Amino acid sequence: MLEPEQEELLVLLVEAGRNVPQNKRESFWAMESGNDTVISHPGFARPPIKTYKSNVPFLLTEELLTLSQPRTGKGKFEFEITPKGFKYYEYLKQRITQPLHRVETEVRSYFSTSQFQEKHPKAYKKWLDAEEMLWKSDSEQQLTVIGHLCREAMQEFADSIIRQYQLSESSVDKAKTVIRIRRVLNLKKESLGQTEKPFLDALLPYWGTVSDLIQRQEHGAQKEGKPLVWEDGRRVVFQTAIVMFEIDRALARSQ
Repeated sequence: MLEPEQEELLVLLVEAGRNVPQNKRESFWAMESGNDTVISHPGFARPPIKTYKSNVPFLLTEELLTLSQPRTGKGKFEFEITPKGFKYYEYLKQRITQPLHRVETEVRSYFSTSQFQEKHPKAYKKWLDAEEMLWKSDSEQQLTVIGHLCREAMQEFADSIIRQYQLSESSVDKAKTVIRIRRVLNLKKESLGQTEKPFLDALLPYWGTVSDLIQRQEHGAQKEGKPLVWEDGRRVVFQTAIVMFEIDRALARSQ
């Protein structure tokens, strides 16, 4: 059984490793310094990181990490994450509901309600498939599939809203989600107070930006020539959830 600090470290390591293109991946560099271990890796948002000195050895003992370069006399060593470590990460992500994840938990809980699923069953299923895939793999093919699923989730969400309000845009190409969402938001914002109208106006460009992110993901970032990494997948899954969450909540308040 891992301590919370050790679980957080493992999550940080896995996600850092996945934030580097597969053809450029390398071991984690570590150096013991006093009561801490300093870890360096290009996948960290702000390298290096520090952890209590016993945490890395414990993860090694549990076979969640493995040494790729033995410890030197100066306390330096290199390590990698084992297949068991990746599996334990997947388990943690399925289990985590700690206070640090309150926002994500609130969105997921909202999506899990029967009310949301009854209104948007296809959108929910597509998003859930993408979210579950996010924690299982980081291959470029898998990341493009995540983009495809998120695009379909947004299309199904827009479609169910159009049908809910019985608007003529049901004949508009399903892929043109910005046009469809704009019609619904313009219709309903008159029912909102003056303080909420600017927020509803801001939701449309937000929707469009998320849609552009997803399109980039689905096509493997070919235009930019930069390989996809795990962080790209996390971003589109989370932002797809947030934009659907905010629009559904705003429309519910306008009724």
